Amino acid sequence: MIICGIIHVELLPANSPKVIGLLVAGFATLIFFIIWETFAPLRLSLTPPKLFRVNKGRRLTVPFICSFIVTMFYYGVNIIWGTMVAVYFDDPTAPRWKNLMLATVQGFGTGAGCAALVILGNRLGHWRLQMIVPFALMTMFGGLFAYVTPERKAAGVAVAFFTSFFFGFVEYLTTTFIQFGADQIDLGIVGGLGGAGRGGGGCIASSVFSTILTTVQTQWANTHVPAAAVAAGASANTARAILAAMPGGAAAVQKVPGVTLAIAEAAGAAYQQSYVEGVKYVAADPDGASYTLLTSSRKNVAYASVAFGGFAFLCCFFLEDISPRMNSRIEVFLENDVQAEKNVTH
Repeated sequence: MIICGIIHVELLPANSPKVIGLLVAGFATLIFFIIWETFAPLRLSLTPPKLFRVNKGRRLTVPFICSFIVTMFYYGVNIIWGTMVAVYFDDPTAPRWKNLMLATVQGFGTGAGCAALVILGNRLGHWRLQMIVPFALMTMFGGLFAYVTPERKAAGVAVAFFTSFFFGFVEYLTTTFIQFGADQIDLGIVGGLGGAGRGGGGCIASSVFSTILTTVQTQWANTHVPAAAVAAGASANTARAILAAMPGGAAAVQKVPGVTLAIAEAAGAAYQQSYVEGVKYVAADPDGASYTLLTSSRKNVAYASVAFGGFAFLCCFFLEDISPRMNSRIEVFLENDVQAEKNVTH
């Protein structure tokens, strides 16, 4: 219900009764579940509270938070880089394979990051430091998306690759920390919690980042596309018709009565810039006049990811060192294994 409430913000005003009702009901249900799991006399708990309290939360709670947030970067890069590929860098005159290759940058980066951890992880050791440094670099490169414009294609490719690279490194490592967040007999529980955390982080990230991008882009386009069209010689009615036709692409704009090539180019450039503003916040208009994109906040997708990443980066300093447990010791065996008699419970 919480996720549904966040998603509905894209469709309805934030003060809509539907949005408020979903959020209130969702948080109330979550609080009830926490109280039930903590105080009810349960024989088997879905989320044993004792696991989150071990070593003041450093063993499982902190890795859980990091895993929740690192997944948000995956969805953030999906939204940011996907928008850039489709709006910034899509070239109708270039071979299609060149445009499609841009969409693979994120995947190659993520795969390379995962491979780097697999190959170098044990050799490097210092597991907590391996979380701190890549998390900082992932957050930094995520923020650098705000620097990318349609004229900075090479920079965009580099930022997308390295953000995804460090995401892949950290994603695997957060899973490792979570798996070491409990005794081996509870591996199933912490594995399920880790998966739920990653899924929840992804849902919230896609909802929050999409809402930020859509809100900023729409507000900027509504203000600047008609102004650009009028400045190029269009009438007010023609400018409004061009704004309505923009989502349909250049072919739809050309069908608007009274459109000239100069008007279409001016309006198209302003519409493209609206997506630039959705990805990064610019404090002033090109002529220096200040404007407000969001009434209560000047966040954007790139900066929002920095805020989340910065919090998780600080959490990394409180992680429990897993080096003593990085060994080949096995505590739980399959019940049909010859070692099954060593199990404490059957």
